[in-house]
Amino acid sequence: MDALLEELGRPQYRFRRVIVAGTNGKTTVTRTISALLQGAGLRVGTYTSPHLERLNERIAVNGVAIPDQALARAFARIRVAETKMNLGLSWFEIVTAAAMTWFAWEQLDLAVIEVGLGGEYDATAVAMPAPVVLTNIELDHTELFGDSRPEVAAAEATVVSANHGLVLGETDALLRDCFTRRHPQPLWVRGVDFGVLERRATVEGQLLTLKTPTAIYRDVPVTLRGSAHAENLCLALMAAECVARPIPESVVRQVLPAMSSPGRAELVSMEPPVLLDGAHNPAGARALAALLAECFPADRRTFVIGVSADKPAAELVSDLQIRHDDRVLCCSADSPRARHATDLAEIARVASPASAIESVDSVDDALRRAIAASSHPEFVVVTGSLYVVAEARRMLRDSLDPSCPS
Repeated sequence: MDALLEELGRPQYRFRRVIVAGTNGKTTVTRTISALLQGAGLRVGTYTSPHLERLNERIAVNGVAIPDQALARAFARIRVAETKMNLGLSWFEIVTAAAMTWFAWEQLDLAVIEVGLGGEYDATAVAMPAPVVLTNIELDHTELFGDSRPEVAAAEATVVSANHGLVLGETDALLRDCFTRRHPQPLWVRGVDFGVLERRATVEGQLLTLKTPTAIYRDVPVTLRGSAHAENLCLALMAAECVARPIPESVVRQVLPAMSSPGRAELVSMEPPVLLDGAHNPAGARALAALLAECFPADRRTFVIGVSADKPAAELVSDLQIRHDDRVLCCSADSPRARHATDLAEIARVASPASAIESVDSVDDALRRAIAASSHPEFVVVTGSLYVVAEARRMLRDSLDPSCPS
């Protein structure tokens, strides 16, 4: 990546950068930082992963995805450089280089860049050094980073640079040393310098009181549900203040209520209600279980679950806290990484108390069965993988408007 970006003229250094790392919540935090900074008058690029429906979603300027023509032009430049240097780039490296290239063309004030996997060896490390926002540390991609939280923290901490700011969302004091020993400056810590002071669930979402070093924002209504999203929004607000202090309160009250996070605790308005959540690791499953218990405690649920083969399926299913009277439809996404539905169903029969567990070949078939068999107040929850959520989202969109382009 360093060699490629050097050949392309080091486009990643033509704009200021903020890097968003951590285990869960990165995409929501990245998009919210960008929206707040755009509201404050900056021209902001956003790089996220993965996409749900179109590759273009990953790369945006001021909330507008990269046009096909610009993406093709960036790919053409990268192909010339890659062929000349015989680099053997991965798919993610090519897309990351395309983002940096387009951002340089667009004359940004700043880009908010979500890390793909881990720290210094991720393709996005070409954007270092830069201020870092760290969401949290949980177990994920253990085959790469180790099977303990300290090992994951050590890998994630490699994106932190001395004399560059760090907004630290991880609250475990035992892990903090992994980050502070890299001498970030300044350092802001969740629960010390910023945090969610109050949170109250509402019919529309929740009402938040958020604290940062510069202000307290009282009773901010947001449509994103659950404590995890509340923490994500506060972390993003803290990060935005670090870049463009102060963020006018009018911007905060305009931007945060309008924030959505497709595929992350996304409630689809249809009968029956369908909640899409790409929880793909145990921590994400626990957050989803807490949200369901808080916001939809009385509803009987049908879970449509698909899991990638490299994920700890038994732990993930267990952490969803599925109940005896819930129904579980196990399926496989159209991905070579997907765990087979029959295998997942066998795991679910051991890991959950649900009395009704079935395997269904495809996401579409599983979702159609869930919707057809449900009756008010039954609640359909699609989860386990962003691949599964993406397929379900496409199916729901097309069923509502078959003429809608993909």
